[in-house]
Amino acid sequence: MHCACGECNCSDPGGMMRFRKVTAIFPALELDRVERALIGAGISGMTVSRAHGMGEYRNYYTRDFMTDCVRIEVYTEADKADEIVRAIARTVHKGLDSDGIVAVLPVEDLLHIREFSEG
Repeated sequence: MHCACGECNCSDPGGMMRFRKVTAIFPALELDRVERALIGAGISGMTVSRAHGMGEYRNYYTRDFMTDCVRIEVYTEADKADEIVRAIARTVHKGLDSDGIVAVLPVEDLLHIREFSEG
């Protein structure tokens, strides 16, 4: 099978591994700044959700040690993933345990629903 470029016979059937999912979890107070940084980096879309949890940082001022944070997910071409990670990290980094995390995962399949057709 050929990749999405249609020019090679690589080990990436359909070319889907050319996409990545970047997920970042960080303090909710940083959301506006991160959104602006990502838009400035030229991303075309993102999903934002509220999250409540704990990692290395423990919020000792709450009964359950949890803290409020946000999760941003961005699906992007593989070659733009590092730029997105850097934009998020530069914006949020303060050198604290509570700064958050960023994960990059390969995307096995990606479908724009508006382009779906059966048959």
